[in-house]
Amino acid sequence: MKKRVRLAAIAVCACFLFSWPAEPRETIDVRVKQLIEKTQHESTEAEGFRELEALGCQAVPAIIKNMDDRRLLPARYIALRNKSPQAFEAIRQYRPERVVDALAAILNQVTGQHFGFIYNGASDVERAKTVAGWREYLAKTAAARLCQ
Repeated sequence: MKKRVRLAAIAVCACFLFSWPAEPRETIDVRVKQLIEKTQHESTEAEGFRELEALGCQAVPAIIKNMDDRRLLPARYIALRNKSPQAFEAIRQYRPERVVDALAAILNQVTGQHFGFIYNGASDVERAKTVAGWREYLAKTAAARLCQ
């Protein structure tokens, strides 16, 4: 009897280990909003972008939902590690004017997808097209395939 109880307990624990999401969706959504706010202060802007990138694929839906943020950035600079094997430089550096510009660069970094080059600033029309492209991508792509 004790052996069956132990096996059942192990099975339950294993189920939680392998199926439990990294963070609940609500927590990710709140965290993404907090980090976007962090980018509005020059002293914490770079840290906010680093933390957004570090959230990885699990944050992609929340970043896309919040990306059409046209507020100006205080420092207007973002540096991302260049992951491409063909890269000629180790760091990708951009001068985004607005939050949406930097979030597009982070989404490209995390997913490898591209829906408009607005990373160094752009017109409102270009920004709107890029946001629409990301939202369509989110709507048409299964969550498990967002970062492949």
